[in-house]
Amino acid sequence: MDTFLFLLTDGVTSGAVYGLVALSLVIVHTVTRVANIAQGEYVMFGAMTLASFMEHAVPATLGLVLGGGLLCALFEAWDARRAPRRLLRIALTSAAAAAVLCGAVWLTLASQSHYVLSLACSLLLVSALGPVVYRLTVQPGLNSSAVVLVIISVGVQMVLHGLALILWGAQPRPVPPVSSAGFQAGAVFLSAQSLCILAVSALVMAGLFVFFEFTQIGKALRATAMNRRGAQLCGISVKRAGLASFALAACFSGASGMLVAPLVTANVDMGFLIGLKGFVGATFGGLATYPLSIAGVAIVGSLDSFAAYSLSAYRDAIVFALILPVLLLRNGPRHQRGDR
Repeated sequence: MDTFLFLLTDGVTSGAVYGLVALSLVIVHTVTRVANIAQGEYVMFGAMTLASFMEHAVPATLGLVLGGGLLCALFEAWDARRAPRRLLRIALTSAAAAAVLCGAVWLTLASQSHYVLSLACSLLLVSALGPVVYRLTVQPGLNSSAVVLVIISVGVQMVLHGLALILWGAQPRPVPPVSSAGFQAGAVFLSAQSLCILAVSALVMAGLFVFFEFTQIGKALRATAMNRRGAQLCGISVKRAGLASFALAACFSGASGMLVAPLVTANVDMGFLIGLKGFVGATFGGLATYPLSIAGVAIVGSLDSFAAYSLSAYRDAIVFALILPVLLLRNGPRHQRGDR
């Protein structure tokens, strides 16, 4: 029984990490139709950015965001080359965004409250990376077929992973936990880091509900997800909705990477498996339903934990095999009639 409770606790914690990735995937897919295979790389960037701050070094993410942002500004300026006012607005907005990011990094490195500001600044940098990736890769092919969008996301995953390997190398980086404290609950020891993961996941889920139900931007994203053409006719910018969805998705995935890094050690290969397991959980809801996706990651996390204990050699294979019955069930006659 003690072993069962320990594995169940570990599975719930893992499921909370996968849950943040699954929510990111659902947000991106519902708004842009992109099954974002590269979502796990934002997990890795969150962990590696925080690790850089812990070493009192300027994170390579800043240069990546600034360079990508410059390319985005040049593309926007080319589109607006005959509109001087729009050109000025693009230049001022780009300069202001760069100043904010550089200022946040400088303040973080110079501050005494290093850990708290490092978390916030890392989240800011990774969140900024999402819209940059969207503008450079997804937006030009937004009207392409779903297969093309998947191929684009696979290419983005390869590029981001390669860039991270060049910028940080393959050496793992230690990240300290939020707190080394914890408490004993019966036979199970609950660390402060695990409790923090659970708390952040719960707050994100509650925050998403409030965001989509009670804010204008959230309602605009919901309208875009339900009917893109209708949202455009109502004056909602599909481009801005895509930028916002990628920013939110990068934020949530980056947060999951920062939270799990103290438990697994930050490294450039950590994001791929976490992203795939989050994807498996999200398929329970068809990459479109939040409650079913959360239930899916809870199952994935528990199965992952118990498989690691009894069948460790087949742990990942067992979890990934779970996607087969889910896809078969969701493509069965009942679901096909529902689609028609």
